[in-house]
Amino acid sequence: MNITEKAKEYIEQTMKVQGVSTLRFYGINGCCSVKLGIALQKAEENDILEDINGINIAIQPGMKEQLSSVVIEAEEEDGEIFIVLNGYENTSCC
Repeated sequence: MNITEKAKEYIEQTMKVQGVSTLRFYGINGCCSVKLGIALQKAEENDILEDINGINIAIQPGMKEQLSSVVIEAEEEDGEIFIVLNGYENTSCC
C-alpha cells in the first residue's frame, strides 16, 4: 500500500479535525464476500499496524492481502475532496 502526498495531506488534516491518529481498514461481511471498510478510528487488538508515508495504518487481519497493491489517492470534484483506493478490486458478487 502507498499513500500519495495529496492524500496524506487530506488524511492528516481530517485526522486533526476528528482528533484521531489512525486510519483503519477492516472487513464487513456482505451477502457473499467480505467488503472493505475504512474509518478514522483506533486500532483493534489484533490489527496489523504500519506507518505508511507518515500515516498510522491499522489493518484487520485477513484484509492485508487485498490492500497490498493499493495506492491511496485524493481526488477533487466540484470542490469536494475524497479518497480513492486505486488498485483495489472488490471481489463481491453483489
